[in-house]
Amino acid sequence: MGVRCKPASHSWWIDLAVLPSNNLNSSDTKPKSAPVSLMSGNSKARVADWLFRNVTLLFALSTVVLIFGIAVTLYEASRMSISHAHASFYSLTGVHAGTQTIYWDPVAADADKLIGDVYRAAPFIYGTLVTSIIALLIAVPVGVGAAIFLSELAPVWLATPLSFVIEMLAAVPSIVYGFWALVFLVPRLQMTDAAGNPAGFESWLNRVFGSIPLFAKTADSGTGMDFMAAGLILALMVLPFIAAVSRDILKTVPSTQREAAMGLGATRWETISGIVLKNAGSGIIGAVMLGLGRAIGETMAVTMVIGSKYSLPIPHDASSFSLFRPGYTMTSVLADQYPNQNSDLQRSALTQIAFTLFLVTMVVNGLARLLVWLTAMKTGGSVTSRSSTHIKQAINFLLQKGTAAAFAGLVLFQTVQDVHARGMKGAFGQAQMIGAAVVIIWLINLKTPGTRLFLPWRKIRSGVGTASSVLCAVGATAALLLLFFYVFKTGIGALNGAFFHRPDPANPDAGGMMHAIAGTSELILMACVMGVPLGVLGGIYLSEFGNNRSGFWIRYAADLLNGVPSIVLGIFTYTLLIGLRKVLHLDSGGATFQGYAGGFALGVMMVPTVMRTTEELVRLVPQGLREGSLALGATHAHTVWHVVLPTARSGIVTGVLLAVARVAGETAPLLMIGCNSQLWNLDPRNAVASLPVQIYVLHDSPMPVALHQSWGVAVVLVLVVLVFNIIARVFTRNRFAAAK
Repeated sequence: MGVRCKPASHSWWIDLAVLPSNNLNSSDTKPKSAPVSLMSGNSKARVADWLFRNVTLLFALSTVVLIFGIAVTLYEASRMSISHAHASFYSLTGVHAGTQTIYWDPVAADADKLIGDVYRAAPFIYGTLVTSIIALLIAVPVGVGAAIFLSELAPVWLATPLSFVIEMLAAVPSIVYGFWALVFLVPRLQMTDAAGNPAGFESWLNRVFGSIPLFAKTADSGTGMDFMAAGLILALMVLPFIAAVSRDILKTVPSTQREAAMGLGATRWETISGIVLKNAGSGIIGAVMLGLGRAIGETMAVTMVIGSKYSLPIPHDASSFSLFRPGYTMTSVLADQYPNQNSDLQRSALTQIAFTLFLVTMVVNGLARLLVWLTAMKTGGSVTSRSSTHIKQAINFLLQKGTAAAFAGLVLFQTVQDVHARGMKGAFGQAQMIGAAVVIIWLINLKTPGTRLFLPWRKIRSGVGTASSVLCAVGATAALLLLFFYVFKTGIGALNGAFFHRPDPANPDAGGMMHAIAGTSELILMACVMGVPLGVLGGIYLSEFGNNRSGFWIRYAADLLNGVPSIVLGIFTYTLLIGLRKVLHLDSGGATFQGYAGGFALGVMMVPTVMRTTEELVRLVPQGLREGSLALGATHAHTVWHVVLPTARSGIVTGVLLAVARVAGETAPLLMIGCNSQLWNLDPRNAVASLPVQIYVLHDSPMPVALHQSWGVAVVLVLVVLVFNIIARVFTRNRFAAAK
């Protein structure tokens, strides 16, 4: 009879990397020592346990080795670009050629072309910042509102399915988001229709807020493929991460604080806004930074809708700040140009962008984890607890004052622009009315306490707050349902007999995706061969021996590796592949090893997910089982293999399934490696096909059958994600229910 345990939360599988580990040392907790076997005096037993500990340590160190390996490899591959451009690579000023300013020109200069090999990353960094800010401005209020509803207001019977639905947004492959946005979202954003008449959301924004440069109409705007489209799709993609982590952070606030506040007469909403949110403030900021890290690293969806143009604002041209202009981000320029590089210098410059992206995501994800950890620390009398409390108070203060200052500055700027454009009538526009409403609400909150109007005002405020959180949860759920409905409605018809045939080179119109299905299965199998042993054995080390400084840093490296953008891992793998081919003298022909490289890249992505899942699930096995086995004379190694792992087996399988679901939809690393084929090939020594890459290759094909089959592939990927996650949830509920 198996022992049943319950995970810490229903969303543990989304991003264990950012959730605080319960074995992190704090001032009021001491690390638990590993149980000691009664056979510890036996030399063979000691040798076996020593080997077991150090072998698992070697596997756990794979995350540290990979982090340093990525950093060193990308830096070495960037040295040519660093020597060529030096600090000007990050300069805001380009090279002037007549009336033009050139920021990026990968073609070398010659007799007919006086300027060439110009590499400036400013347009891509700007695009990354703009799209990420748009995403956060939308996703943060919706995600936090949904988290409040799920953790504080919703009954269990409703919170559980809604949590699962919102979490499913995080599992949908990026390429499916991009394809859906290109076909569904972009036409609804376009400023003008086919006849040139105003239409779409961007047209309304321009009509109402056009005096603000961000919403100005420019010569290259109106297509709907721009910064705004990229920001909106990113908002939808990062929303579930913010919602899931924020919900878990809210649950860390002690229930006694809620009970004390309500016992003093506070309403449910006053307790949430005045007690729960203030205590969880720094952790929620950590969740927001996690969302920022995800937004910075997203590739395929952004690449498909951003428009791909070098755009950088000009100080004396206010309209150049418009969000309706096409542009690039760091990830989209890599996806667009790295597979089609023209020279070693261009490849080095693109690798330097990838190295920059790697460093930025390391900093962002590191800070996010730190903030989440600070929130999860127990409040006590120790110096560490007091310090963390002061840090959290400072963060909350800066957040409140910064938000108020930013809102006031935006309204003031809008008012100045409107007055300049329309005279005094401009002082009474929509933006000014919104600002006046906020000021009125603030004055009511300030002046009504102690008056007879305070009680009805408290009820109104609580009702509005509750309704807002409900709308946020409903909106997040509706977004996923809309995505699923559109994908299935459009693509289900493509899943006919021809779809599951091999492609026919003599008759491309006949279609056939069997080569991509088989290739995806092969890549996943190779990824599992690498990722599962490293992840499981590394997770065993962290759970059994990781209550020390080395365990902390290994866990931290796993968390950072989990946040590395997949496109960076693809470039890292491709750089290693180039080195391997040079060593084996295969540059002039022979095997390309692209299939093996694709499996390696996906395996690297699996390692941190499997490792952290295994750690958490093995930790849930009751300590009494270990002690009972050791008391009977078993070694620690024998106890883990024959007692702990069988008990946690279904949970580990769940983690593996979720890791497989994640890598099954990855496109960017396979594109960077060149792991793409339109023919039947299962030899990993050469390029093999994959389902997500097929969507990217076929989405803009002029052949109707290609577009139709792209939607069919999208349906298959969504079904894989849906089925794997449902199986994982069933495993979790049935095999790891709470022991009563």
